Amino acid sequence: MNSREIMAFIQAIVLAVAVIIVTLVFGVTAIILSPFNPTGNLVHLFARWWSRTLLWLGRIPVTVLGLDNLPRDRPFILASNHASAADIPILFGHMPIQFRVIAKDSLFRLPILGSCMRLAGYISIDRASPTKAMRRLQRAVHKLQTGLPVLVFPEGTRSRSGALQPFHKGAFLLAIEAGVPVVPIGINGSFDVLISGSLRIRPGVEVTIAIGPPVESDTFSKKDRGRLSETVHGAVADCLKGEMAGFSRV
Repeated sequence: MNSREIMAFIQAIVLAVAVIIVTLVFGVTAIILSPFNPTGNLVHLFARWWSRTLLWLGRIPVTVLGLDNLPRDRPFILASNHASAADIPILFGHMPIQFRVIAKDSLFRLPILGSCMRLAGYISIDRASPTKAMRRLQRAVHKLQTGLPVLVFPEGTRSRSGALQPFHKGAFLLAIEAGVPVVPIGINGSFDVLISGSLRIRPGVEVTIAIGPPVESDTFSKKDRGRLSETVHGAVADCLKGEMAGFSRV
């Protein structure tokens, strides 16, 4: 190793330790206070503060475009691309709304983090069991019917190349059953912050969250969920390419 590589390694270790400490502080505090807020809203607020702290530590600037496209008077599904593990703190830290997330079951088994996710009312999906997955999707329908937006990553897993992958159809069946619109989100830059398979964060990488206009689901039947998936996929691709006009910057 040369001196630059040694310095980068030390910085990565220091940052990793800081992330662990921040996660413990926010996570344990959220767990202790959760009985006083059974709705899970307080735990989600802690998740937002935790995320913003991680982004500050990593020196990751985030710009949000198109907040005006979020519906104000009805629940909806947020459908985002997923190019990096950094997408979670990026969205949690900079989406100024209460929402719940559908995430893979393995995340709920992580110490501290998994407990916080359950207390916040996030929804786990067991990809190995379609029957269980459908039952969990019904829980998501209930969340939407109570007025809470739900965040999904319809690609199913992180992109290995950073390019937008095909979408799974489950989230769009959920939108049709709940009768709610799907709001497309394109996150640009997160792949360069933390590449899949690497723990090294690249500070200073600028990230943009672009939120597109809602895609209504009420004209689609359950049989049309594939067509709705393709429509939203195109909308997310447009957000990534910056083709959505009229964005307001935050």
